Amino acid sequence: MASSTGDSSVLEEELTCPVCLDLYRDPHLLPCGHNFCLQCLRRLKGRSERGRLRCPECRQTHRCAAAWQKNFKLANITDGFRRRSQPERSTQSRSEPEHSRTEVQCDYCPAEGADGGKAVKTCLKCEVSMCPTHVRPHLELPAFREHPLVEPLADMSMRKCSDHDEMLRYYCVDERLFLCNACTIEGTHSGHTIKTLKNAMKDLKAFLDIQQHKTSRKLLKVERNKQEQTEIERHAKVYRDDTDQHLEAFRESSVAHLDGFLSSLRDSMSSYDAEQSLGVQQNLSRISQDQSRLQEVRSGFQRLQQQSDAFQFIKDYNSSMKRYRRLLRKPLFFPDEPAVDTEPLYETMEGKMEEFMAELRQSTSTLLNTVCEFEGADGEEEDENEDEESFDEDEDDEDDSEEEMRSEEEEEEGQILTASDDEDYTPEEEEEEDED
Repeated sequence: MASSTGDSSVLEEELTCPVCLDLYRDPHLLPCGHNFCLQCLRRLKGRSERGRLRCPECRQTHRCAAAWQKNFKLANITDGFRRRSQPERSTQSRSEPEHSRTEVQCDYCPAEGADGGKAVKTCLKCEVSMCPTHVRPHLELPAFREHPLVEPLADMSMRKCSDHDEMLRYYCVDERLFLCNACTIEGTHSGHTIKTLKNAMKDLKAFLDIQQHKTSRKLLKVERNKQEQTEIERHAKVYRDDTDQHLEAFRESSVAHLDGFLSSLRDSMSSYDAEQSLGVQQNLSRISQDQSRLQEVRSGFQRLQQQSDAFQFIKDYNSSMKRYRRLLRKPLFFPDEPAVDTEPLYETMEGKMEEFMAELRQSTSTLLNTVCEFEGADGEEEDENEDEESFDEDEDDEDDSEEEMRSEEEEEEGQILTASDDEDYTPEEEEEEDED
């Protein structure tokens, strides 16, 4: 449900006109490739100078006499989204708590105004919140091109320095503090690495890309381990099915007084199978734990990657990255290859076999050899050769695994210069590491 809500929010953002900040109505396309409502284009045309229209997105100028092409596909998508979102919005408005529906009022509109009082953007430079009507100059006029617009802020003090009462525009990487212009001038952070909020977010997202790649690789390993354990379980089931078939054939060819012996054989097989299945289920459970942990980390990274507000991103990053990296450092569970050891089963059956009459000993011995050794007595040499080949393959697999682990460690060392228990990673460490 949360994922669908997030996807709907992203789609709504893509289908929002940059001028009126509402869903497209009769969208038309400018030559530069940007879409706007037809009514918004007409208003921009009315304010144009010398017959030239400036695109609010890329600031390119176009002739007002040029014909605007309607974007029919975008119009259909917007209309369909508007129809689907109407019931969802009404349901969401009823289910949201009161504090989540707090509206920020426009600083230009009268307090009692019934129209246009709700703010849709806050300018961090002007320190004002604006409704769709009053935000248009910031979107259309070149003079406001460098003014950063964010989601409406009810309390501007969250973005201001408590010492100098100025807007927080910089980030000290060494101390992980937000700074204003006065903080950088005073020199209290002299010698520290100071970046703008946008550049700091860019560097941190680059580090998240590395962690995301590492998480994806580990998830692939977990999937491979899970498939291997599933294959082992399948072979165990085939073994059980074949054994049951041999036991059934033996029962049909034997006399009635062998039923008790067959019952004891089945009990032994069930005990053996329970031990084998228990080990496989335990391995699958631990692998599922690794998978759930890594999926949680990947979801957290994706949520951080989708954050567009630099302040909120860095705040969420600092509060959650320590936990995510701790989860990533936990080693994956690699189960040992289970060996099918039928010798205890054979000894149990052989002990019970001695209780039966002498004339049934030969047929019973044949059955045990069939159940426990499918290759037969003549295949012992082949089994030994297979064991030796399997041992050689295991050694090769271990060598390959060690080489893979070494290459992964070298790759990680080439990306980030941090110790395994380093909890204070900064983008500057990554830059120094790249230079090395």
